[in-house]
Amino acid sequence: MSRIKSAPMLTWSLVIPTYNRRDVLLRALPLALRQTEPPVQVVIVDSSEDWEMTRQAVQKLAADHPAIRLDYLQANTPSSATQRNQGVEEAIGDIVVMIDDDSFLYPDYVERILAVYAADSQGVLAAVNGVNVSVMPDAQAATGLARKADSREKITGMRDRVMRYRLGRWISSRILFQDMHALFLKYEGERVLSVPSNFAHLDVTPMTFMAGHGLSVRRAVALAEPLDRSLRYYAALEDLDASYRYGRHGILLRANDALLHHFEVAGGRVKRRTATTFQLLNMLVFIKRNTNRPGVWLGTYRRMLWRRLLGEAIKDGLSRRWDFPQARGVLTAMRNWHKVWKTPVEELDRWYPGQQRAILNQI
Repeated sequence: MSRIKSAPMLTWSLVIPTYNRRDVLLRALPLALRQTEPPVQVVIVDSSEDWEMTRQAVQKLAADHPAIRLDYLQANTPSSATQRNQGVEEAIGDIVVMIDDDSFLYPDYVERILAVYAADSQGVLAAVNGVNVSVMPDAQAATGLARKADSREKITGMRDRVMRYRLGRWISSRILFQDMHALFLKYEGERVLSVPSNFAHLDVTPMTFMAGHGLSVRRAVALAEPLDRSLRYYAALEDLDASYRYGRHGILLRANDALLHHFEVAGGRVKRRTATTFQLLNMLVFIKRNTNRPGVWLGTYRRMLWRRLLGEAIKDGLSRRWDFPQARGVLTAMRNWHKVWKTPVEELDRWYPGQQRAILNQI
């Protein structure tokens, strides 16, 4: 693990990728501009066809904050992963804060994040994220916005039914309700999850992964570990992969008093079959690209496919999704993983976007 020099006065840049969501962006952005510790720069990377119209609206908002530099860019390549990378390359702050265009920050979100970096006297900290809470920091900001359909009540009810039985409890923990630690194969092993003594006065928790709707990272680390460049059409797990690689450079901490609300605005919801397919295929891309011995992980990956097939079929059935979209997503991955495996690493950036597009055309 490399040691990172700690800076006494850290600046930060905000990076937001966006696509066809002008309304929610214009509601979330003011909360970022009015942070108690304001950014030196806001970078927005837009892949919308009418991006120039949105840029004009954002410029009007930013005019009230002349000390904050605004870089509103047309995306070179449309994709949440590549747009974040483009934003990071333009960032000038010591710390890059990445959020989604529907992430609503509490007023002191970044102040509390920076307090964790300020405590890094030993230079061992790579990244910090906050906590996604269910309450909006400004309820009026979401007036008229529609959310994605919330399936948490259905999932909770399903879990309760399964947990009545001993076999059900085993299936629940091992197959059905897998968290990110089960979905993502840690191809470099477990990270050290400990909090050094110089952070003891802070309310922080060690992390292995961070969600892309609200994370911060030292700019040097973000440049060294970009989000996977080959994920052009559906970037499932891209934030888990990048933040896992941040752990090569230092520890990851969650600031438990840094709060945001990820609204998850309706529109453009990815189909269940698509999401499942690319979770699994993208994971194999990460393994091939980032480990020196990918063959060691092939057996583990193939076992995960069969475990996911069983788990997703059960979940589809319990949810009465009789077309079994998530199980079919696993089957689609099973039919295509060999192609990913046979592709040389140096050709992934060229080949995999086309493969993603071909699969989307099929399903």
